[in-house]
Parts: sequence; structure tokens; C-alpha cells
Amino acid sequence: MRVRVRFPSRAQMMKIVLSIVLIAVLSCNSNRNSGRFISETDTTFSEEIRGISLKINNNPNDAELYYKRANTFYFEKKYNDAILDFETAISINPKQALYHYKCAESLISMDSTNSNKTKEHLIQAIKIKSDYPEASFLLAKYYLARQEYDKSIDLLNPLTDQIDFSDDAYVLISIAFKEQKDTVSAQKVIENALLKNPENFNAVMQKTLFLYHSNDPMTEQWASKAVRMNEFNDEALYTYALVMQQKEKYAVAIEYYDRAIKINPNHILAHYNIAVIQSLFDNYEESIDWCNKTLDLESTNANAHCLIGYNQEKLGNKKAALLSYKTALSINPSLELAKEGMKSIH
Repeated sequence: MRVRVRFPSRAQMMKIVLSIVLIAVLSCNSNRNSGRFISETDTTFSEEIRGISLKINNNPNDAELYYKRANTFYFEKKYNDAILDFETAISINPKQALYHYKCAESLISMDSTNSNKTKEHLIQAIKIKSDYPEASFLLAKYYLARQEYDKSIDLLNPLTDQIDFSDDAYVLISIAFKEQKDTVSAQKVIENALLKNPENFNAVMQKTLFLYHSNDPMTEQWASKAVRMNEFNDEALYTYALVMQQKEKYAVAIEYYDRAIKINPNHILAHYNIAVIQSLFDNYEESIDWCNKTLDLESTNANAHCLIGYNQEKLGNKKAALLSYKTALSINPSLELAKEGMKSIH
């Protein structure tokens, strides 16, 4: 039996070809623009977002519109939304350095665990635009946080010659040296930062810490300057309190630790140091209370457990003291104060 094969007519072939072309075009557009659709009538978003969304919906392949909406999300602190739109803008126009930089900035702002993505966007931004100090500075901070000090310093050195970045670049270089235990170099570099800008808050803070650790008589003056520069900075308040505690001005120290805690309720060391001072004045129960507040923030704080043990021992609660000392040593087996506490009980 012969089977007759029927071929499509010329008209039918044209329809098939046109259909394939149309599908391909739609597919390309779909791949090119995978951005998020937001209705201009969706009142869950701000008026500004809705206004930009209307323009996007009318022109869905305009990268700049996605960038504008992403930037708006960024300033609204909606970083996930911002990243979606920045990435869409990049997919449409991958050669715009600003898009990569802002996407990386958003990833950092939301403490993203995808650190490689952050790095790649910054590297790409610098490849596209070689003279991009903002991107270089942010990438240097990224490397510093990752303890890749040489890479960080290599990026920062050229920035020390740029007016807008010079003092901040010196501060980061100083921190990089300090993290590598090169205190001499770190101190020299921080002086360069202060020469460039005596009012650089971070430089003043670093200088204060160097003075504190060397018991320099100028420490209080610099710590006080840091507080005057930013009285709502918890670290400035904490550092001043630390200096006051070192000088045995305990009432002032507690006042400033308390101020630091009001600004940052999660400040572990401020809580713990108040506990230490209370114990010095035989306020053992109050000290235990502050130790417990410290442990609420960091349950594995061996020093807080040890101090509870000391306070319990002073209150005559040897069994409770022994338990706290044991807990401290289970966290930090080399903690001498806990070892001494155990011996004193036995």
C-alpha cells in the first residue's frame, strides 16, 4: 500500500515561518526582560514607585527606568526589590557601570550572604569604567571585611591622592595594618588621615583607640572629641566610658555605657562592663543581673559566666558559683579567672 505524503502549501508554509519568527521574538523579549511587573494601581507601593512602574509597563525594555525604580526602592530600604530591578537593568544594558555598582551596594546594605555576587558586580563596574573611585573604595571595604588585606590596600593606595576619598582611604589602610598586628604602620597611616581631614570621625576614633591601648594621657581628650563629633554614635560613647573606667571614674563610665546601650541595645561589652563595675562596688546581685543581660545577647560569653560565678561566690552560693565557673571553662578552657574561682571553692 502506497502512503501519500501531503506537503503544506506555500501559504501554509508562510504561516508556519511567521509563527516561528513571532515565537522567537517573544522568547527573546521574555529572556531580555525578566523584570518584576508592578501595577501602577497597586497601592502597597509608594506613589513614586507606582509612577515609575507605569512608565516601565509602557516601555518594558528601558534599562534606565528599572534603574530609577531600583534606586527608589534602595532609598526606601527595600533592598530585595532594589536588587531585582538593578539586575533587570543590567540584563538589558550590561555595560552600564553604575548599575553594577548600585546592585553591589544594595547587596551590602541587606547584609547579603552572596558575597561573591557583590564582588563580581564591583569588579565588573571597574572593568567597564576604570576610573571609578566609588566602586574601588567599596571593593576595598569588601576585601578588608574578607581579611584580604593586600587586595584592599592595592585598591586604596591610588585613592589617597583623590580629594574626596583620601582621608577615608587612609583610615581603611590603617585598619588593614592594625588587623595584621602592624600597629606602628597603622598609627603612621592614621596620622595621614588626620592631616588630610582633622574632622574625620573614623580617624579620630582610631586615634583614640591607639592612645587608649598605649595608656597615653591624651586619650581622654581624643575620646571626648569623638563624642562631641557624634554624640549619638554608640562606639564613641562606649570608648569614652572605657576611658573613664580606666581612670576609675566609675559613675561617669556607667553613665556613658548606659547612653551607648540606649542607642544600641545589643552592645554586648557595654552591658558586661556595667556588670564589672557593679561587682567592684559589691553590688553582686545587680552585677548578676547585668551579666544575664549580657548572656541574653551572647549566651557563649565566657567572661559573663565567670563573673556570675564570682558574684555567686561572694554571696555565699558556692554550688551556683561552681556551676557558672564550669560553664565559663566549657566555653573557654583557658580562662584563668574561672580556673582560680574553681580552686578557691575547692
